[in-house]
Order: sequence, then structure tokens, then C-alpha cells
Amino acid sequence: MNKQIFISDIELKTYGSTDTLSDKAAALLLHQKNNWDLVKNNFTNLVQTKTKSFDFENYKLKLQFNPARIVSSSAKVDKKNIKARACFLCKENLPPEQKGIKYADEYLILINPFPVFEQHLTIPKLLHTPQSIKNTFTDLLNLSYDLRHNFFVFYNGPACGASAPDHHHFQAAIKNSTPLEKEYKEIVIRNGKQIFNNQITEIFSVTNYLRNFIYISSKSKQEANSYFLKLFSALSSFSSDKIEPKLNIISLYENNQWNIFIFPRAKHRPKQYFFEDNRKILFSPAAAEMSGVCIFPREEDFIKVTKNDLVDMFNQVSFSKENLNSIAKLL
Repeated sequence: MNKQIFISDIELKTYGSTDTLSDKAAALLLHQKNNWDLVKNNFTNLVQTKTKSFDFENYKLKLQFNPARIVSSSAKVDKKNIKARACFLCKENLPPEQKGIKYADEYLILINPFPVFEQHLTIPKLLHTPQSIKNTFTDLLNLSYDLRHNFFVFYNGPACGASAPDHHHFQAAIKNSTPLEKEYKEIVIRNGKQIFNNQITEIFSVTNYLRNFIYISSKSKQEANSYFLKLFSALSSFSSDKIEPKLNIISLYENNQWNIFIFPRAKHRPKQYFFEDNRKILFSPAAAEMSGVCIFPREEDFIKVTKNDLVDMFNQVSFSKENLNSIAKLL
């Protein structure tokens, strides 16, 4: 194993505190900015990128023009193209400038060199194994807890936004950077239907939010995992996908509990993505978009996209209210 990719606490201390995993991640970002021009330039450009927002009755969508994300948004994730390229998350294929923090002897915490958020991490497994959540959901919960001081953690399914479906990974972003984080408490109260409550864990189905989702809040990691697996089984029985049902997950640990948002998906990309004329909109929704941060790598799309366009595209890729209600009944 190439030990040079792992950065030590001694080296990290030059760039900041190492008291918590969140502190180490922040120090790692400063290290990479100082030692890797690509990271320095892309994070600098992120601050200067164009943004705008659309307000709805009880929520908003943030739009970001981010040309550096063109590789991810336009990634070809079919088996033929995946097989033809080297895996960019395998440690032996990382750029020489890229360093990371070893986590739980299974993962490598890296700075995402093509950021959407002010602090943006990619957390691949050290071993090259396919993107899959069924047996790694507790890893997501552990990361959410260990990074709780500054980060939330998210997961994109292999047919639902992951640009490397052949290599299991999570991502993390600095807290309070998405509309979902600011809105979810009111949205769950206003639009949620409680489907389970035992004082430790609550589960709601939430509709009329444009991106319908299942919300699990739990003080117990074991219970959160148990009820997620039941949800996963219900989604699997409802899905024709062979690998796993299409979904995006956001996990936020705060107030001594896990707050987990599961967005079942109807499809990967809307029809506008595939148009070859002036109707084309390069919009490939993943967890960031489901959280309300909509990335447009082409400026022409950022300029022309309308509120109605976003409603239409989210309606295409999200679970319908009827399907979510069916899942709730199965639970």
C-alpha cells in the first residue's frame, strides 16, 4: 500500500487543529490549497461563481453556475465506459498532489478537487468495491457522527448521481450550506406524515416539497440502520433496478440524533439532459440537487433555466406522491 497518500496529524497540525475529525478535514483543505494548484484554483473560483435562487411557497432552490463540475454532470456511467477508464478513486490512481486522512481502516478522506460546497470532501473505500449502501449504511452514520462538528454526509446511488459507481464512496459538505438544512424542520411539520414513532426513532413521509422524501430521525444508530434496511427492502420490491433502488441520502447529526433524508428516485436524469437542440439542459440531479443546490456546468443553462423547468425536471426524477405513499404503506 502506498503510504504516501496518508497525511499524518503532525503534518496536519501545521495547517490547523487536529482535535476532531472535522478539524482534521479543515486542516487537510488548507494543506491541499497550499500544495495543489487545482484545488486552490477551483475553491477560489467557487467563491466567485454565479448564483441565483428561486423561491417557492415554503422553500427555495439555489442555482450555481459551476463549470468545473462538467466532468461529473456529463459522466458516462454505463458499464462499457466505466470499464474503459481507470478508477479515479483508487489510491494508486490519485494525483501525486492528493493526500488524505485514513478513516476506520477502510476509508480515505479526501478533498473533492471539483467542489460544490465551501468545504467538500470525497470519502472512498480503500478497496475497489462497487457503490452500494445496504451494507455500508452504518458507515454513513458513523461518518455523520464523527464529522458532526462541521459536516453533513451524503450518498449518491450507483444509478443516481455517482460519477464513480464502480467504487464505493460517500461525500461530505460543510453544514448550513443547503436549503434543506434550513427548511426541513418546518417542511416535516407542514408536509410530513408520521408513519412510525417509538420515542427513540421517528419516520415521516414528506411530499409536496418537489423532491419527495422519507425522513428518519433517531437517537439510536442501531435503530436507524434497522429501519433503513426495512425501507431499502420496501424500495427494492418497488424497483426494477438490479443493483439497488435509485436513491440519494443525506445524513446530518445534530441535537444528539441522526437526521436522515432518503430521496427515492424515479430516474437518473430528466429528458432535457438528452436533447441535442436548444431545449437541452445539462442537469444531472444527485444529492446536492435534492438538498436544494442545483448545479449547472454550462452557463447557457444557468441563464435560461426557469422555475417551471426545474419543477418539470424534478418531477421527472423524483418519486411521485403516490409512489411514496405506497412505500409508506409497505413500512
